[in-house]
Amino acid sequence: MRKRMILGMLLALAGMLSVAAQDAVNVIRKHYAEAQQKVAEYDKAEKGEGDVFPQYYEVNIVQNLPGTGPHHKRVRMYYYEYDNEDWQPDEPMLTRSLQFVTVKYNYAAREFYEEYLYDEKGQIEFVYYRDADIDDVGGECRLYYKNGKLFRVLVSIFNPETETYEQKYSGATMPEKYEVLHEGRLYNIKKYKTLFDELDIDTFH
Repeated sequence: MRKRMILGMLLALAGMLSVAAQDAVNVIRKHYAEAQQKVAEYDKAEKGEGDVFPQYYEVNIVQNLPGTGPHHKRVRMYYYEYDNEDWQPDEPMLTRSLQFVTVKYNYAAREFYEEYLYDEKGQIEFVYYRDADIDDVGGECRLYYKNGKLFRVLVSIFNPETETYEQKYSGATMPEKYEVLHEGRLYNIKKYKTLFDELDIDTFH
């Protein structure tokens, strides 16, 4: 009887954790949709089709690498912007924080793409990357974070026959075989946040 009670409690706890995780995913997806809407509005305005003034930082890197040739990388950093309610003379009237980063780059003929979503407190919420090296055929990873900690991982692998991505893994942790790729993205989470902060300090508010 006691074992059944313990098992029941464990199942109930697992169910509660599952619901909490799904709630967190739903919040992240809402924030992601808001970021995508901003990107779409800016893209439209840049084509002369909208009245929104595009605001983001963009960094372009062009480099010739030994053995692979030209390397191109474009980083766009979209941001939250707020009025400085406690404004004082000699202080910026606006404050900004990093919201969303898109990264496009290549090595030789291989194309890569990444996205990083941050909340208003500056913590990472979501990472997406399309990597040509996953399982030698390419794949996609979606990483969900709560309070800066990873809690859900989705991995899809490219099927050359159907030319589609098929989900191969869903879990709370990164599979060991993809851990090296994950470490690179953990580095990027901090790198792009630092890059944004340095650029923002150097611009007029």
